[in-house]
Amino acid sequence: MKTFFRGILDIIGFVVGPFFTAYYLLDFSHGPAGPGPFYYYYPQNSRLGMGLGVALICLGFLIRYWAKRTPSESSQKP
Repeated sequence: MKTFFRGILDIIGFVVGPFFTAYYLLDFSHGPAGPGPFYYYYPQNSRLGMGLGVALICLGFLIRYWAKRTPSESSQKP
């Protein structure tokens, strides 16, 4: 169960996070004057999406770091 939970967190951190970041980074569909073909302008929802994606990636790395730092249960038993 623990490995299944960690696998789900890896998918969220390293698949969903980069997807959100790339999608909102390349979303130029809304400009300052409304919808348009291409504008170099990020509306508020795109900035929030990029922030969420980067936060998920960082969370994935942090969880992997914590998993390496804590000793496993098998190594603690004699």
